[in-house]
Amino acid sequence: MRIHTISLLLAGSALSAAIPLAAHAQDAQPDAAQQKADAEKKRDADIIVTGTRIVRNGYTAPTPVTVASAEDLNKSTPTSIPDALNKLPNFQNSLGPGKSANNFSAVPIHGNILNLRGLGTPTANPKGPLRTLIMVDGVRVSPTEYIGTVDTNVIPNLLVQRVDVVTGGASAAWGSDAVAGVVNFVLDKNFVGLKGNAQAGVAQRGDNANQRIGLAYGAKFAEGRGHILVSTEYYKNDGMYRDARKAGRNSLGWVGSTVGCTNTTSDPTACSPGGTLNPYKIASNVVISSAYETGKLYAAGNPYNGYRLNANGTVQPFNTGTATGSPGIQLGGDGYTIPAHTSAISPSKTFQNFGRLSFDFSDKLSVYTQLIYSRAEVDYDAMANTLVQGSPTALIYQGNPYLPANLAATLAPGGSIGISAYYSDQRTHVHETTDFIQSTSGVEGKIGDWKVKADYTHAQSTHNMAQSGLWDWKKFFAAVDVVSVNGTPTCRVLTDPSVAAQYAGCQPINLFAGAPSQSSPAGYAYATGTSRYRARFNHDSVTASISGSPFSLPAGPVDIVLGGEYRKQSMTLTSNADPATLATAAQRSAYFAGERGVQAASLYYWLTNVGVASGSLDVKEGFGEIAVPVLKDAPLAQKLDLNGAFRVTDYSTSGAVTTWKVGGTWKPVSDFLLRATYSRDIRAPNLYELYRGDTSGIGIVLDPVSGLNQNASTVSGGNRNLKPEKSKTLTVGGVFTPHFMPGFSMSIDYYKIDMTDAIDSLTAQQILDLCGTGGTAPQCALIQRPSAGAFPSLVRITESNISYLKTSGVDFDASYRSTLGKGLLGVRLYANYLDKFDTQLYAGQPVIHYAGANVVGSNPVAYPHWRGSLQLDYMIGAVGVNLSEQLIGGMGRYLNASAPSLSNFVNGSVPAYVYTDFSVRARIKQNNSGYLEVFGTINNLFDIDPPIIPGITPGVNLATNISTYDMVGRAFTAGVRFKF
Repeated sequence: MRIHTISLLLAGSALSAAIPLAAHAQDAQPDAAQQKADAEKKRDADIIVTGTRIVRNGYTAPTPVTVASAEDLNKSTPTSIPDALNKLPNFQNSLGPGKSANNFSAVPIHGNILNLRGLGTPTANPKGPLRTLIMVDGVRVSPTEYIGTVDTNVIPNLLVQRVDVVTGGASAAWGSDAVAGVVNFVLDKNFVGLKGNAQAGVAQRGDNANQRIGLAYGAKFAEGRGHILVSTEYYKNDGMYRDARKAGRNSLGWVGSTVGCTNTTSDPTACSPGGTLNPYKIASNVVISSAYETGKLYAAGNPYNGYRLNANGTVQPFNTGTATGSPGIQLGGDGYTIPAHTSAISPSKTFQNFGRLSFDFSDKLSVYTQLIYSRAEVDYDAMANTLVQGSPTALIYQGNPYLPANLAATLAPGGSIGISAYYSDQRTHVHETTDFIQSTSGVEGKIGDWKVKADYTHAQSTHNMAQSGLWDWKKFFAAVDVVSVNGTPTCRVLTDPSVAAQYAGCQPINLFAGAPSQSSPAGYAYATGTSRYRARFNHDSVTASISGSPFSLPAGPVDIVLGGEYRKQSMTLTSNADPATLATAAQRSAYFAGERGVQAASLYYWLTNVGVASGSLDVKEGFGEIAVPVLKDAPLAQKLDLNGAFRVTDYSTSGAVTTWKVGGTWKPVSDFLLRATYSRDIRAPNLYELYRGDTSGIGIVLDPVSGLNQNASTVSGGNRNLKPEKSKTLTVGGVFTPHFMPGFSMSIDYYKIDMTDAIDSLTAQQILDLCGTGGTAPQCALIQRPSAGAFPSLVRITESNISYLKTSGVDFDASYRSTLGKGLLGVRLYANYLDKFDTQLYAGQPVIHYAGANVVGSNPVAYPHWRGSLQLDYMIGAVGVNLSEQLIGGMGRYLNASAPSLSNFVNGSVPAYVYTDFSVRARIKQNNSGYLEVFGTINNLFDIDPPIIPGITPGVNLATNISTYDMVGRAFTAGVRFKF
């Protein structure tokens, strides 16, 4: 039976025992053409174990490696290989399509961003994806976005042969970022022929229509010494809106359950929402009382303070609905909710192209060059413009001709009244593009018995963002400050000759006649604009290594690898809305010259103000690895091997650091292999974390000083004093391959990761809580208030090496392949038990226990104790069926991410969920290895709705945990695959 290289590694291990994938694939007979090609390229028969740089045929590695074939991944999830990987329990809380709500555009997180172990705290700046190293054939993939993430959609799906997932620390072998592990996409570099696919899919409810088409070609030339590979792929998804599903339509939220709570305990937070005396409960028809859709009036001492403003200019008392135990949140009545008709899954397009050329000058010298180019486009509707207290709002001054007479009569000369409104129909629109290119050229050869290898990589990504329809605050304040000139409403600034030129074309806005987009279209057009930024990231690296076996011991040859690496990265970001340029009183006075009603939180645009950035770093590294066979064919030691690796790294930004790994494997009998590793790993701060400029944001907070629960404006920026994160990783496990059960293998591995000096930041809520009411804590310096006791006008957020994280658990991986009746059966089980996931965000904070918790907040994530994926495949003749089950274990509690101490919930548990995917295929063989395959797949076969899990802030997030549960529902895909 033909042995495919994609099965050379045991499931969940790095065993070199070859397992015939054909037992659950389609080719049951020897393939003469393939055998000939393999013979021509015998050096590729060596097993490259991603967990190590050592290359030896028959080597068993101590570091656990999960191996997933591209064919198996495509059977259950035809949309893409990364989509399928995200269903495996090794990956948790990943980011990508359908995984993050699109309300904000200041940080680009699009595509498929893999997150091994979910290794990041669920704060405003999740770091998990940055702690996973992405590679293609052992070469680091440069960040596709300037924030440091890698969109794995840039990798050519059609040419991926398998994916090796190193589920332990691997920094010593592969460098920084491999704290959680490595995901290595292994390409079929020897492919010859033509292959492709064409498919289309749609959700049962008619949205999420998607199409994928791709073509790949490989050929040899120059009598087989040269080889060319090219591929091109296109993917399009129409996306869907939040209100297309129940979890997006319902106005649900967590609210305090005790109205008028009286604190009878010594705990000062007992009556806070989520406190012991005021636990959260789920409520419907939840609204935020700080604004109304057409306006809420506020002016201290004014008789109409707190009144509702109607679209016809009349006013009436604000209906406070039913009170809750959460300040500023009510049930029913007046108020506002964030519109649900915004994108839940963004419409997107991906163009992916790949080319590779290699040539063997001799048996001892080969060269290659390859190129990846991709373009990703994303369009989505984001949050609507608002005028909400705590963020810039509108002040209407006495003398404004649009003021109703009854309101005008309450204002003294020069007096004003504020309008707080949430115009739900004025959604903004975001268009983003990312162009990514990575070229790698290399040489491989032999000098005597030593193998040498060198690679040079150049990569560049360019990200462009344009968010249109935003309030342009300078123009907005000019347009709403209206006076009458000869009976004509006119922008007041146009009557001031000293500043009129700055506001040429100003058109007045009437805020007393409903949404300004309808009441004052000319003024609305003048007062809105487009926030733009452009980021470019460059990466250059050179890696060289030499490997061989300098001597032998009685148990076998000693293998070593020595090498070095140099990387240089740079980032530049330009923006038309840099908050730093409005940081001083003089700058603000010049920019908003002649205007009234400008608040401290006012920057260039509503919500999206991204700071400029510029910075670079270079890294010099030296590494080595050794594999020592200690025993062979001895009593109770068929094999005993030791392995060690080290890496010395010098960062231009933070200095030198050393990483290392020690491990070993012991095979007492043929059926068992035991293994263990202990490593020290790091992740150095990236350019975005070091050099990014100030960027604006908002978030609803409960201010302990003013007692108000409303939006607070925030500004966050880089920190050039950041140091590398440090981690210690222990793995202990074993592999069972019983001789009495051919085709069966199982691995069980325990892991424990302790991370210190983790880069994280306090949330705005945590900063306010730490400052408290005393005003003397260090965090108080990060808060700006217009006056003592007033709600904050600005909260500054800064990242630092303040956190630690400890996680441990057990990975299970089992596979079985056999004949059943007249067909071929394949079974694959992946499972993970999460025993611990503990963090301490900063010194003095209690340790937070995430394992078994469903986290609610601005970045909803989940940490179930159990996760699993089971795949059953049966093929008889030309027809095959595949059944895939994905388990998300139940969680017995909720956790409030922004204020963990306020995590008391009524009925706060989530049951286990199981999703079923079903596919069927029919394959017609062509020639020896060619085929034409027709397939159909149903994902979420039983159309299971996600659990209802609202966010703490009503409406900001979907009422479910979109990082974990399926939001789309039953979906269909059909298409053809071929290979000739």
